Amino acid sequence: MHFLRLFFFTLLLPFLFTCRSGSSALSRLPSLGGAELFVSDEIFLLKDLIPVTNKKDIYNKNLFVGDLNFSGGISREKTIWGEQVITKQIEFLNETGVKDESVNYVRSIVTNQFKTYQNFTVLQPSKLFQIQFQKDLTKVADEGVDNINIPNEIPQFKLSSNFDFKGKKGVLLVPIIQYAYSHNAGWFNGQDWGCMAGVRAKLLLVWIQMETKAVLHVEGLEAKQKEPQNNRYNYLDRSRNFQKIWKEIEAQI
Repeated sequence: MHFLRLFFFTLLLPFLFTCRSGSSALSRLPSLGGAELFVSDEIFLLKDLIPVTNKKDIYNKNLFVGDLNFSGGISREKTIWGEQVITKQIEFLNETGVKDESVNYVRSIVTNQFKTYQNFTVLQPSKLFQIQFQKDLTKVADEGVDNINIPNEIPQFKLSSNFDFKGKKGVLLVPIIQYAYSHNAGWFNGQDWGCMAGVRAKLLLVWIQMETKAVLHVEGLEAKQKEPQNNRYNYLDRSRNFQKIWKEIEAQI
């Protein structure tokens, strides 16, 4: 009996490994052909790489990093997607604190997951990419009560042709935080039913071929949490919940 169990476990192990690795971010990375591997020594926020500075616009594009406080109920606005529900009042809070906390989590993730990569300093990061956004109208399971604005916008990365890598050759990984926020109960854009308090974060991993100035691959990894009962966010628990979702994001690599 012990032999049979061992035999079946031996058959099952490669299958489990294949399923696990097949769904990981690194399993989807194309072959890098033995190129030297580098990683940016700075963790970037996507909002800092595009020419948008208005906080409401940054929030609307799902690029906010900080704490959101919704209040005042809802209103309806006419948009190019039809009439949308929006929260009347939004406070954008603690941007520096959440940024520092999120950058520290991502730096730890990069250190743990990309040990073989060499550090590389990206000079003038705002000139590295030409970024356009493609609206994603895909329906999600919790449409109407999700904790993100709809329609979501997916960033499309193209390397600026005149960016200077100073003759460096190899593959560069650029980690970018697209968003990281906590929120109380309220309405994100287009969410008819609203949602309870929660947290959400998304990490983009962008691999670049430096000598050809080509974007090789982009991975978007995200995690979210919504409180089942509390309609006011407990900010004392925010750090604990952020830590949980950043660990979920790391597990996807």
